Amino acid sequence: MTSRARLWLVAIGIVCGCYGLCAIAIYANYFGKQPWQDWMVYHTAARAYLDGNLPLIFDGERFTARMNADFADWLPRPLSFHPWLYPPSYLLLLVPFGLLPFATGCVVFLITTFACLLAAIWGAIEGGYRRWLFALSLISAPAVWFNVGTGQNAFLSSALLVGGLGLLQRRPRLAGVLLGLLAYKPQLWLLAPVALVAARQWRALAWAIGTAIALSLASLGVFGSTLWRAFFQAARDGASPRVVNEMLDRTFSQMITLFDAAYILGLPLGVASAVQAAGAALAMVVVWIAFRRHPSSLPRTAVLASATFLVSPYTLNYELLLLMPAAVALFRRGVAEGFHPGERLLYIVLWVMPFAGMVLNRLGIPIVPLVILLFGVIAWSRMQSVRGATAAAVLDRSAT
Repeated sequence: MTSRARLWLVAIGIVCGCYGLCAIAIYANYFGKQPWQDWMVYHTAARAYLDGNLPLIFDGERFTARMNADFADWLPRPLSFHPWLYPPSYLLLLVPFGLLPFATGCVVFLITTFACLLAAIWGAIEGGYRRWLFALSLISAPAVWFNVGTGQNAFLSSALLVGGLGLLQRRPRLAGVLLGLLAYKPQLWLLAPVALVAARQWRALAWAIGTAIALSLASLGVFGSTLWRAFFQAARDGASPRVVNEMLDRTFSQMITLFDAAYILGLPLGVASAVQAAGAALAMVVVWIAFRRHPSSLPRTAVLASATFLVSPYTLNYELLLLMPAAVALFRRGVAEGFHPGERLLYIVLWVMPFAGMVLNRLGIPIVPLVILLFGVIAWSRMQSVRGATAAAVLDRSAT
């Protein structure tokens, strides 16, 4: 590494670290007044099952009222409509944490899932990358602290995606299991089967589908069919104009999708849906080509992670954590191979988007999807260089 590259690494590290510290202070002030709102949803759902009151989960109004009653001391004001929107398979994963008190369960969940994310990164990073850099980078990432402040599951989702794709070549069965577990969050799982089929990873695909089915059947056996019917009904209701408008009014500042960007710009919902559909089609084509024609690599994983945000109409800012390990990996490649024009600035902008994106959305400047798209372009370029290096290595071996 040249002295200039080291200087860039230190400078960007200082900038990102300082912003991370500022983000911690901002989030501590904000979430200190209303901490772990999303964990309230998870804990209430788990307790509803353990207390023999499973029908509570089916009724969003009663469910929200229960949270406002149970967490009145935690909340500065009552929560607006906060229904349970996950498949029953996720509730099955949460039930053990429901046995713990609210705060203890949240801390254990966050620590456990963060440890899983670190383990996934440890197994996925390529030779030459310093593991401590990834750990320190994650700790300073605003997306991490947003996830901690809300009590969300982005650590778990990122661990399953990074771990599954990182183990695809070496341990396809385990990779399939991890990607199958990711089906608990369908909007992040949509492109995983496309990638596995494109890569002809039939063993991993079989294990992924088998794991998803097994987890669904296990939840069916534990909770019965009523909860699954309620989930599918909620999914159908979620597509209605009334629910869509309510969701956008409540979460538009945190959403980072093409659909939300079009809505913020004042486009009709029909046009916003068309924009989202076009983005989804582009994402599927890009992932198909990436996994059909290119070898396994962190840039290829970054391409899929970027495409995931284009294909899903409902992703929030804390889920940008999925891109953070890939951003660190691509930055390290830039240090070693040279940066494209504006690439360093793009990484800094991406790093600050979990919070800055909320501010920009409220100002009517929804640039987060554009930033993600540009990051995907950089990942695609780095993936091409990996392919070229692999081809050169094959030619060198054949020549000898």
